[in-house]
Amino acid sequence: MNFLESKEKALRIARIVLEKKAENVIIIDVSQIPGLTDYLVICTGLTNTQRKAIQRSVEEEMEKLGFTPRGIEGREGTGWTLLDYYDLIVHIFSPRAREFYDLESLYENVPKITEF
Repeated sequence: MNFLESKEKALRIARIVLEKKAENVIIIDVSQIPGLTDYLVICTGLTNTQRKAIQRSVEEEMEKLGFTPRGIEGREGTGWTLLDYYDLIVHIFSPRAREFYDLESLYENVPKITEF
């Protein structure tokens, strides 16, 4: 099994989603919040097709590295998909869903990474 630190996995995923032209990509470091996860990777895809391509790319590239998601939540057309990789969670939002859930404001006082 391939070993990568949680932060390195989050950075790789951020680069993967950027290759698919995801917008407003951010990594939130929630490692100091007990019982959650270590990192949240949040991005926006403008269309259903783009969001599906982002999801597929993340799954394919992480699979190459030996990682499969523990779970996938969200249905096509809902504007939101979650990929749970244990130590990090990937959120792929439509613009409307991202504004509605507003995860960034929930974690406004924790460290964020915006440079990948």
